[in-house]
Amino acid sequence: MRVVILSTDPGITFGGPKGAAVHLAEVAGALANRGAAVLLLVAGIAPAAEPPAGVTLERLPGPDKATATKRLLGQETLRRWLELRLREFRADALYERLALHSSAGALAAARLVIPYLVELNAPLPIEAATYRRLDEPDAADRLERETLAAADRVFAVSRPLAVYARWRGAADVEVMPNAVAIDRFPERHSLAAGASGDVPGRPPRAIFLGSLRPWHGIETIARAWEMLGPTAPELIVIGDGPGRERLAAVGATTIGSVDHLDVPGLLAQADIGLAPYAPDAPAYFSPLKLFEYLASGLAVVAGALPGVTDVVTPEAAWLIPPGDAVALADGVRTLAADPILRSALGRAGRALVLEQHTWDIRAARVVEVIAAFAGAEPTTAHPLVGLGA
Repeated sequence: MRVVILSTDPGITFGGPKGAAVHLAEVAGALANRGAAVLLLVAGIAPAAEPPAGVTLERLPGPDKATATKRLLGQETLRRWLELRLREFRADALYERLALHSSAGALAAARLVIPYLVELNAPLPIEAATYRRLDEPDAADRLERETLAAADRVFAVSRPLAVYARWRGAADVEVMPNAVAIDRFPERHSLAAGASGDVPGRPPRAIFLGSLRPWHGIETIARAWEMLGPTAPELIVIGDGPGRERLAAVGATTIGSVDHLDVPGLLAQADIGLAPYAPDAPAYFSPLKLFEYLASGLAVVAGALPGVTDVVTPEAAWLIPPGDAVALADGVRTLAADPILRSALGRAGRALVLEQHTWDIRAARVVEVIAAFAGAEPTTAHPLVGLGA
């Protein structure tokens, strides 16, 4: 099977620190490990970035960080280039991470009559308009609708996003949450560290991983640590953003952004993983950090967003109302004082991801869907055939 993975988003640089870049690499690597020949086409590549084994990595044509208007004007050129490159690669399917202001992938797949799968990670026009700035809003709205309607299958990373995809015109939608490459995260409970997996003689540590943006619950963590006062466990923060000073003010050790390859080692130095989110955090999140905490065997305290409660149970994580600093402080206080409970949550969480939430499991499902579409006879004309001369 020969699969092309496409990301036209100029804000996602392969090899960069963003979770989206990690996601791209993990999906591509898992498909290659499943025996697929994978061509990964991206808008930008970080210096010295290397693709996973078995993956061919190429940069899309066009200028770096092009404006939305320029991207729209270049869609036909990009469509022609994609169609040629997919033919050269002899692609059996195109798997695209949905981006703003682009329908070139949908058009190219339609002309080649190959299965077209779309990965949906956020309601992009809404998210951009809410948190950043949405240029060319009418075009963004139209192209998202057309692309979702054209997809043979939309993989939405959470249940709220599946509802959104159908509302936007997708006919065939499947929830496929994020996952983790569990082989990169050692089994802490098999180490010579006592029954709980803790390092003997060291007090328990809490850790937060991710960008320090308000919606991730930075203020919630800070307020909880203020409530805990002198009894608060050591707090390690991996990531950067506008909340860094706020966390440093309550005693956190702030490391900043790190290479994703360094994440397993850093998580192994902690005992409690934090993902509290803010009271108004978007319901559609499927947090990568959650799966990495669970794979590391951490006792996780997480805000009960749908993308969290749909993948974990109270036996595998300590769930709190998003943004509830009192509940977060209570959970951290209880877990810090109870190594047996930490161990139970950690073991259950790792077992859960091993059974249900690895990238290998996700890749197996993608391969299965592609094979099913490839073996089916087309019954109607593709909705985008004839568009874009």
